[in-house]
Amino acid sequence: MGLYLEKIMENENKIKKLKATIETSKAKLKKLVDENAHLSYLEIKAEYNCEGRELLEVLAREREQSARLKADVLTDSDSTVTADTADDANKDSDDEFGQQMNFTDKRNPYED
Repeated sequence: MGLYLEKIMENENKIKKLKATIETSKAKLKKLVDENAHLSYLEIKAEYNCEGRELLEVLAREREQSARLKADVLTDSDSTVTADTADDANKDSDDEFGQQMNFTDKRNPYED
């Protein structure tokens, strides 16, 4: 019985050490994430050559511009699709099988 108790105590000590290591690692991780966030801010601040409220306004304008451009692209693609659909409707309706390759003289190869 004492053999198992010794092993349990060893495992509990290992668990305590691992928990301490995990807490230390979490603290280091948080510090690195915060540092990266700050460095990202400094990079953006340097790129736009402004800071604080002015930087927020510049970023908001860029976001609005991007949204407008995306909306314009979507509108353009919608009109292209509509034009293509209109062109399809103007095609001869005689060709009921589309652009299939014919290997027979029959209009419908499945007819007898």
